[in-house]
Amino acid sequence: MRKLNQIIALAFFSISSCLLAASELSFETQTLKRPLMPDSKITYHLGLRAKPANNLLLILQGSDCRSALTNNSIKEVFPKVRPDADVLLIEKWGLNSGTASCPQAYIKNDSPSQWVNDAKQVLQHLNETKSYQSVYVLGGSEGAVIAVMLREAFSGITATIAFNGGGNSFQNDIEHNIKASTPTEVTASVLSEFRRFAEQVKTSKEPFAVNSSQHGYKWWKEMLTLEQAKIIERGTTPLLIVQSGQDDSVDPEQTDLMIESLDSSESLDYRFFEKLDHGLRKGTGNTIDDSALAAMTEWFQKH
Repeated sequence: MRKLNQIIALAFFSISSCLLAASELSFETQTLKRPLMPDSKITYHLGLRAKPANNLLLILQGSDCRSALTNNSIKEVFPKVRPDADVLLIEKWGLNSGTASCPQAYIKNDSPSQWVNDAKQVLQHLNETKSYQSVYVLGGSEGAVIAVMLREAFSGITATIAFNGGGNSFQNDIEHNIKASTPTEVTASVLSEFRRFAEQVKTSKEPFAVNSSQHGYKWWKEMLTLEQAKIIERGTTPLLIVQSGQDDSVDPEQTDLMIESLDSSESLDYRFFEKLDHGLRKGTGNTIDDSALAAMTEWFQKH
């Protein structure tokens, strides 16, 4: 199981750090109490521009168990796709800038639906206190899945970009990653082990103890039973889906098939970058490719 956990951890890694010049932001950390949970708080960070901004950009990270504030790409690079907006980062359950190791509260409580609920609460709070004119969302990897879920669940979003969030089936994306990242002689056994695990989670009637790739039962249950195409079709606001051709973490072909299966909609755009990887990098580069940033910036400007 340890080998399987290591393989799965590659599938939805966080957006990698890069060396591009930073947009100047001053982050303030605040908390909100979760409804009906007096001892539980949402931690979020609001990055303010030097001049007051009328727009807000929510950036959603990947699936790793660490604070969004420790990710330089999220703090310094992706804010440039909407340079006229303040930047919002919302921590997943139990995480903050001082988190040194993955807490048990995160393993137990983190899930896509919980993150969406937390995001909705923070956005509603900011609507009341800041009165932003427009709210934009950018998510990568797992954050892309959360972005399309939030697009459906929260009517106050102006436009959304989701990159490298995979196709309709998360299980298929994990299997794609296993095939791409394991030695040929062990691929079949690792696939078999993962499929047994996935079937156990999907068919279980009651929760059971899981700590696989720093995720618990709730997270795995939701991710393995989620149908992303249906969520996308239920959303109505503008959406750009971006997929990299050299993505070993999610299956580019299945993303293409999902896009083709969707009902045609004027609110959906799709961009494919053949030479980029899961982190929007090219080749052995360690920076997010300028072509991807330019495409996302241009698309946001239209909305």
